[in-house]
Amino acid sequence: MAASKTRVDWSLLLLRLSVGGMALLQGFGMLRHAHGIPSFGHALGLGLALLEMTCGFLVLIGLWTWLAAAVLVGLVGWSLAHGWMRGAELLYNPAALFRLLTALACALGGGGKWAVDR
Repeated sequence: MAASKTRVDWSLLLLRLSVGGMALLQGFGMLRHAHGIPSFGHALGLGLALLEMTCGFLVLIGLWTWLAAAVLVGLVGWSLAHGWMRGAELLYNPAALFRLLTALACALGGGGKWAVDR
């Protein structure tokens, strides 16, 4: 049974709100817990947190959704791949894996009917 256009639009809206909201919360949490001696690594971490918050906001409002979600896929995917290259198990971080898959679905699905760039 095929889903109606209205159900698909509502699904894309809810997916966009959840992916964007989670990225905003994750980036804000990284900024909130940032402390220590300023260094290049510290500045890079702050920059990545700001990038995640920016992409989360863009996904949330539906502006350049596929591009912003693809950047989120890259950010989350890189941290997972880095752990896997260092010998971690496949499911060592299920929350990040879930964020990766939902951001990928958001990138593939696009902004939907109620996106700002529509």
